[in-house]
Amino acid sequence: MNTKTIALFLFSLFVLPFSGRAQTEPEDIAMVSDAFQDSFYESLLQKGIENYDKAIVALENCLVSQPNNASVHFELGKNYLALKQYENAYQSFQKATKIDPKNKWFWVGIYDLSFQTKNYERAMTAVQQLILFDERNKDDLIPLYLATNQQEKALALINEMNAKFGKSQERTQFKNQILLATKNEAADWKELGDFKNYLDTKNGNQAAQALYSILANPQIPNTVKHRVVNEFLLFTYQNPQYEAVLEQAILLFDSDKEVNVAQVIGKFYQNKKQTKTAIHFYELALQKEVGAVETNLLLLQAYTTTQQFQELAQKAAEGMELYPAQGYFYYYFGLANNQLGQFYKAKEALETGLDFVVDELDLEINFNLQLAEAYNGLGDFKKKDSYFAKANQLTQMKKK
Repeated sequence: MNTKTIALFLFSLFVLPFSGRAQTEPEDIAMVSDAFQDSFYESLLQKGIENYDKAIVALENCLVSQPNNASVHFELGKNYLALKQYENAYQSFQKATKIDPKNKWFWVGIYDLSFQTKNYERAMTAVQQLILFDERNKDDLIPLYLATNQQEKALALINEMNAKFGKSQERTQFKNQILLATKNEAADWKELGDFKNYLDTKNGNQAAQALYSILANPQIPNTVKHRVVNEFLLFTYQNPQYEAVLEQAILLFDSDKEVNVAQVIGKFYQNKKQTKTAIHFYELALQKEVGAVETNLLLLQAYTTTQQFQELAQKAAEGMELYPAQGYFYYYFGLANNQLGQFYKAKEALETGLDFVVDELDLEINFNLQLAEAYNGLGDFKKKDSYFAKANQLTQMKKK
């Protein structure tokens, strides 16, 4: 299913084409003659290689013998749609639905065409027919209501569908976007508009206060709060004097079980090559989730980048205790101890950890390089050469 987007309000809302396609779209029909069969399959072949004009000619040949074959008209509609001959596409899809109104795919064709041409009223009519096949297809009315500025209807339908079928990620996203876009006059949402205005005017102190107020507001969903923090993070990147505000904001996410906000902020700074700042936020993240594997590994890599090998050795040792079958912690412990001149410690950890490396070629190469370094430090040059050779062999395998 392809995702389409349309611009609504002051930002883009994601609007999906018909979503009720659980089974494969039919392209087979009953054949009554060799000529008909040859022409129909020729149309499928030409459509498959995007020769839509030739596909249409083949389908028109089919209509000579079967002028009321609904599947042929449906295929014609799809080819006309691909050529952006919208009126011809509509006439073909409509003809198919008149011949066989109980085939949902023919209504899907009208929906897709109407959506693509922004004929939302006609798309709603098609969805009303699709609802007869499955009530869950009401979900496809939500983006259409938004496209036609019927936010109240959209919210009412979201609540109805949530009550009947349970919440969905798409509906939650639509609801949050509606609340943000409409800037609801309720006090709960006024802060969002104020926050945006403060950022736009570079009023960092007022933006910080608005941020705290939004994060403390239980009526505003976490998905919206995450977005607000992200906007303030971008502001802080240009105005680093507000980093302390981010730290305070993290404390207000203590109850958030879905996202470790401090880790996300750390990744942002690491991607921006501000590794020391990233380390600070990774360490904050681990105060919330001591045993989080991903955060620990991100921190270990950051320590490596900044050559903080004592800290690297200590944190990697903690990881080996928590996750004794996780090879990465042994690797970082070995790397750190090689850099600290503790070659025997490095060797012991690396040889143990190598047993836990499965189907990770890059990691296996790095293990062998660090083992070569450890044996070089221990004066065993035969073993050193052996591990270097193994690393080289694996590198050649990687290039194949």
